[in-house]
Amino acid sequence: MADPRTELADIIVPAAPEVLAAGGSQLAGWMVAALLVVLGGLLFALWLHRRRPARALRRVASAVARQQDTVPALAARLDAWSRARYRLPRVDAAPRPSGVDPAVWADWATTLMQLRFAPPQPDDYAALAVLCETARAWERHV
Repeated sequence: MADPRTELADIIVPAAPEVLAAGGSQLAGWMVAALLVVLGGLLFALWLHRRRPARALRRVASAVARQQDTVPALAARLDAWSRARYRLPRVDAAPRPSGVDPAVWADWATTLMQLRFAPPQPDDYAALAVLCETARAWERHV
């Protein structure tokens, strides 16, 4: 005689559809793909946001190398970059950013102020290029 539990099992508890039994549906696959695309976009936006100060410094250094503007204007752009990057109210020798040697920062800030406000000298573009290279080195380590 047949066992009623096995004969009537499909009627009492129906079997799961084949799509769900196989591990998911097409909609779930699209949802996972959409989630991965959104997550990738967010990570890319975060990467762009974190690299913004480096790109701004690169633009200033490029303008210095091509001598696209006057030295005081380029020094003002470098000053604005350093205030924004290190969250300083003004670039001064006393409050230095963390991770920067105090003597090097004091010399860097003094040279930047001289380039901004002193009478022009023949080697000002070279001095400004050295300041940009020093700031680029700080960008890598700070």
